[in-house]
Amino acid sequence: MQIVKPGTNLDFVGKRRTFGIASLVAVTVSWMLAIGGSMVDLPVGPRYGVDFAGGTQIHVSLAEGLGIEDIRRGLSEIGLSGDNVQEFGGSGQEFQIRVESVNFGASDFFESAKAKLQSVYGEGKWSSFEWNEAESVNMTAISADPMALEEVAAHLHALDPEVKVSESKVEHNGFVVSYPGLTDKVKAQLSGALGGDDKFEVLAVEMVGPTVGAELRRNGLLSIFFSLILILVYVAFRFDLSFAPGAVVALFHDVSITIGIFCLIGHEFTLPTVGALLTIVGYSLNDTIVVYDRIRENLRRFPRRDITEVINVSLNETLSRTLLTSITTLIAVTMLIAFGGPIIRDFALALAIGVVIGTYSSIYVASPMIVVLQRWLPVEVRDDSSELKARSSANYGAQI
Repeated sequence: MQIVKPGTNLDFVGKRRTFGIASLVAVTVSWMLAIGGSMVDLPVGPRYGVDFAGGTQIHVSLAEGLGIEDIRRGLSEIGLSGDNVQEFGGSGQEFQIRVESVNFGASDFFESAKAKLQSVYGEGKWSSFEWNEAESVNMTAISADPMALEEVAAHLHALDPEVKVSESKVEHNGFVVSYPGLTDKVKAQLSGALGGDDKFEVLAVEMVGPTVGAELRRNGLLSIFFSLILILVYVAFRFDLSFAPGAVVALFHDVSITIGIFCLIGHEFTLPTVGALLTIVGYSLNDTIVVYDRIRENLRRFPRRDITEVINVSLNETLSRTLLTSITTLIAVTMLIAFGGPIIRDFALALAIGVVIGTYSSIYVASPMIVVLQRWLPVEVRDDSSELKARSSANYGAQI
């Protein structure tokens, strides 16, 4: 099946400067949004999900007749603003409660508990108070002398009746103070605000500490970086060193613009988004490899032709296949966006953007880069007699 008429001769390579400048501008703007938005408080920029930023995300479902304003009103009493609540999906009854801290309110309580115990018993009666301000919901209080658990617990219950106090199994004369987690606080608050536990249901809770989130973000970036390096090696081995940089530049181009669009429209970056970016790399590489194969075949068939002409012929010959593959892939991805549900929607959206950008880059970035690199990396091909023929940089330097 062909959707492009045989014999079509569009001058793709002849427009390489125009599209090259457009691509360079798009990539530059994308990284300005990604990096500048992280360093400066801009209205647009990368939004990291719980996977990468850390925090707590609670997915709740409300009974009929209740809405987002009911949740916001209930949570305001524990210091959560309306911005912490967002609608999830299209039902109007499911919502996400997002809090940047995994131990919301715990650190403040531990400071109050420390001051309370020092005030009642004296500062000299306590050896140390230990907790992780960023992640912990437990504090270990170590006393210099033995103390009664019931007495210590009674003083802390005066601050918060829901706090739990137990003897430490590790530290001598130590007490473990457990502050109710954010999920418990939210459940208790919603139960009171909405009129009972039967008015809502907690569907899922996701908690990631800031340290783990930063590590996941770093590993996600490294996975993309190393994939590009290995692709450079593969293409250089599979075809020729002169082909490899164009493929990697095209993949970097695709990933960069997809990241830039996500920053621009305010969608979150999560682990599934990284998976989508790696899928884009694979898809775009597959399309580029098909075009490169045809270029290599035509270089062997027409060793005396100008390389610009050979690349143009190859791009026109594979254009039908490129468009058909992209269109059918987009149809499938569009169905995922429309009917796949909110969990997979961002993943599918990233794929849709990547397919469009990847199709463009195979034609206007990867292939024209072969011509641009002729001055430094002349294309080498073998003819049917297996004699090595090199296209010298002097013959093609004028084309750049």
